Amino acid sequence: MVRRILEIGSGVAVGYATQVLTSVGWEVTKVIPNGYDFLAEMQSRWGGGTGGASVFLDKNKLVVDSDDFDILVNAPDFDVVIGDFSKRNIDQFALPTNVFSSLDVGCSLLSLTSFGLDQSLSNQPHSDLILQAASSLLYLTGEHHQSPQQLPPYTAQMSGGLAASSAAIAAVRAYRLDKQVRRIDLSIVEALAIHSFTQSASYVHRGEIARREPEIKEGLRVVPTLDGYVYCAPGATASMRMDGIADLINEPRLKNEKFQTAVGRKNNYEEFVNLFVPPFKQLTAREWFLRAEELHLTFSLIRTIDELFSCEQLNERDVWTEIRTSAGDRVRIPGTPFFAEPAF
Repeated sequence: MVRRILEIGSGVAVGYATQVLTSVGWEVTKVIPNGYDFLAEMQSRWGGGTGGASVFLDKNKLVVDSDDFDILVNAPDFDVVIGDFSKRNIDQFALPTNVFSSLDVGCSLLSLTSFGLDQSLSNQPHSDLILQAASSLLYLTGEHHQSPQQLPPYTAQMSGGLAASSAAIAAVRAYRLDKQVRRIDLSIVEALAIHSFTQSASYVHRGEIARREPEIKEGLRVVPTLDGYVYCAPGATASMRMDGIADLINEPRLKNEKFQTAVGRKNNYEEFVNLFVPPFKQLTAREWFLRAEELHLTFSLIRTIDELFSCEQLNERDVWTEIRTSAGDRVRIPGTPFFAEPAF
């Protein structure tokens, strides 16, 4: 049975949630208020202001502009209505003030906001960087000597969108069982905080505050090569041995017993780094990757963005899709993060 979604266009999170659902056959009607310049909000970080964001988010959707939201009268015809129903958006789009509590929908009404509907913060605009910071993800990334490191642009909103798509599917399935319409209040920052669960659990149980990578480590994961970087951790840093790496880079001193344990490497960290890092600068990343493969070591190339488009695995699995823009150009964009096909 084809499910129908009404999307109240208001940002990346909502747009990505419904874009994912189009991949499993759900029909999406997206309403954008006249005068709302979605591209202007993202031109500095996504698509260079040339429409790349809309090309990606609006694929397979029916997109309509509207002077008002009379289409909400037809909300019961849609299984799910999704949007940002914060007071800020309600005021901006001239939506009914009680839209979230009173709108009649088919199965579920889903509000996807930065901080939730019952928080005063939800009335203020928030950048993706603020959401990353508020969820603690920003604090957990990077090296000890760095300030907190930003994750890729729109990571927070796209993660919130994935959570919303899952919630929409769950709500529709639940409706099939009990015929109860559900109103879902989903906060992006709370969805992101789930990714920090292991770190927060350490604080709850032991009072430990997780921090970025310490200066003295149990091992190394990434090293510079002649032309780039390579991921080179032969197993978990706490338990890995150096025998394979020693053979790979022809540095027998790394086989010394003091480098075979996490404690030993930390206690002799400067010597360990001086033996481990310099040899990698003699060859390219790909040369090291191929040599490591012969020794059955866990290595990976660290790709640049342009190299993704020539990645054999991504091309073989048809991750990329070509679509035509409103200007008539053909562009390659990522498809869905999964593949779905009928079982029979």
